[in-house]
Amino acid sequence: MTPDPGILEKCAQILAKAKRIVCFTGAGMSAESGIGTFRGGSGLWSGVVGSIVLGWFGTPVGWKWTPGLAWSQYIDKFYNPIRDAEPNQGHRALVRLQEMFPDLTIITQNVDGLHQKAGSDPDKIFEVHGTVRRSRCIANGHIYDFEGQTNLPTKSPRCRVEGCHSTLRPDCVLFTESLPENQWAGAERAIRQLESGDVMIIVGTSAQVYPAAGLPRTAALLGATLIDVNLEQTNFANLNNYVFLGGTAATSLPSLVRRVEQLKTNDVS
Repeated sequence: MTPDPGILEKCAQILAKAKRIVCFTGAGMSAESGIGTFRGGSGLWSGVVGSIVLGWFGTPVGWKWTPGLAWSQYIDKFYNPIRDAEPNQGHRALVRLQEMFPDLTIITQNVDGLHQKAGSDPDKIFEVHGTVRRSRCIANGHIYDFEGQTNLPTKSPRCRVEGCHSTLRPDCVLFTESLPENQWAGAERAIRQLESGDVMIIVGTSAQVYPAAGLPRTAALLGATLIDVNLEQTNFANLNNYVFLGGTAATSLPSLVRRVEQLKTNDVS
């Protein structure tokens, strides 16, 4: 899906004049890197089997009662595909946009770390659903350091903290769990700084997972323009200052950023 040239130009003009930019990314951001979405029509998470997998291994219950099986399935079906994935052109476009707007903040629902892998400033990224780049023990939440190792064992190691010896799990949010406080606080802080003339770019999110999906509504109430990069309009379409650019992360974002670069270059010259 190619963005409408007129809408693309409108979005580029708005972005080029923006004082502050926040990007809010969901599973669609990484879809073109080969990482499946929970709400896609096919793959690991679809059908009866997918529901069972999510219901058991996607909640604390499965990790509590079958930690060894949960870990081995997680490594094989979830972690290894993410480990092998590479950032797509959408991730790289946001890196270029951050070079033009150093204060640009990324709030992501993704746990794959591809924004960091692409080169975005890690201090300006808030992973509100956690990350698979870290592990922690099930019993006490002790962070387990694999010392940069990416080929994780298929059998869960035991926690190294003296007296603990719990099995491990990914340091990401499972269903029924609350969001990590520090990441959520950073995301809320970035949103509260928005005002008229600022922009929130929404990329690849279904706008159904709360509380993170409530962030764009707050941004709109504060006067920021919402630029929506999704295959279809989201639930945010009824908000003020909403512009539907459409398309996918790997197609629309590079086109948008290229045009912003041209406008910023012309302003300088």
